[in-house]
Amino acid sequence: MGSTYTGRYNGIGRLLQNPAVRQATARAARRMKGIAEGLSPVGDPATDRHSGEYKNSFAVVPVTVNVPFRGKPRLRAGSRLVNTAGHAKDVEYGNGKVQRYAVLRRTIDAAKASP
Repeated sequence: MGSTYTGRYNGIGRLLQNPAVRQATARAARRMKGIAEGLSPVGDPATDRHSGEYKNSFAVVPVTVNVPFRGKPRLRAGSRLVNTAGHAKDVEYGNGKVQRYAVLRRTIDAAKASP
């Protein structure tokens, strides 16, 4: 004889709104914050007016994300790693003056590669 499992989407949805889920995502984001800070470029303070600003501007913020399921809004707890430096987009993607460092993309790759 075997047993069967029938999932209840309402119960799973409530589980994904649980504070424990937010804590787990925050723990993962804090781990990634350390990786991102290690990959961040730091210019020479004598010539770079933003020296160290990008590296020191990472933050982990709690978020509630709407993940629609079957056309209905479903709120899910989560955390996001952000950089609040004014020139963060330039550091990530590059521009005519700043080379592309892709810190967040490389952070994701590094986090996936290590347990």
